[in-house]
Amino acid sequence: MLVKTDALVLHKISYGENSAVVHLFCQSHGILSFIFSGVQGKKGKSALLRPGTFLEIVFYHSEKQNLLRAKEIKAAEPFMREDFLSNNMALICTELIRNSLPDAMPDENLFLSVKTDFSRLYRNSEPDLWFLHRFMIQLCESAGHAISIQENKQFMETGWSGGFTEVNNSVILQQLLNKENPTSDRFTRRKLAEELISYMSTVVFPGKDVKTFRILLDVLDN
Repeated sequence: MLVKTDALVLHKISYGENSAVVHLFCQSHGILSFIFSGVQGKKGKSALLRPGTFLEIVFYHSEKQNLLRAKEIKAAEPFMREDFLSNNMALICTELIRNSLPDAMPDENLFLSVKTDFSRLYRNSEPDLWFLHRFMIQLCESAGHAISIQENKQFMETGWSGGFTEVNNSVILQQLLNKENPTSDRFTRRKLAEELISYMSTVVFPGKDVKTFRILLDVLDN
């Protein structure tokens, strides 16, 4: 079946001399794996396949194939810009999506929400320092593990030994859950991010590493 859809590049792995295996979060089919040839060189697709890039893609879908091939791809809005902070935030978000969602499980509402979030991230002249926190909270909810600082029973049942226990962090987290804009220093932002990552690593995607975690802390120190 021929499919045309928007997609977000989540991850790219080099394969052979001039090919790559790429994981895409597709609006139509969720996370799918593709193999792309000719990704290097002047006419290669390397720039299009950077994590955090949105694509319009046409491909033949088959549930029997583990690696799909695209018939056509081109860049789509929102477009990445050469901004260190925004691009690293996007890189972290793509890894969290890949860790949190099962393959080939469509979630159009989440895709559209992520697209809106990335559009705001790429277009804002001043970065939202709480963007990553909001993104993690939303992703936990989409993955079926919504955060509530009152539900200690939930934490015991999931086996998470952490907790949003510090008074200041609990207040900040409640503001974020209420869609408010907290005011705080970078130490508090970093500490709360560490607690959110701990929760996700234990509850949402146990056994998976967050390789961009160090980048996350560096970003939050800005």
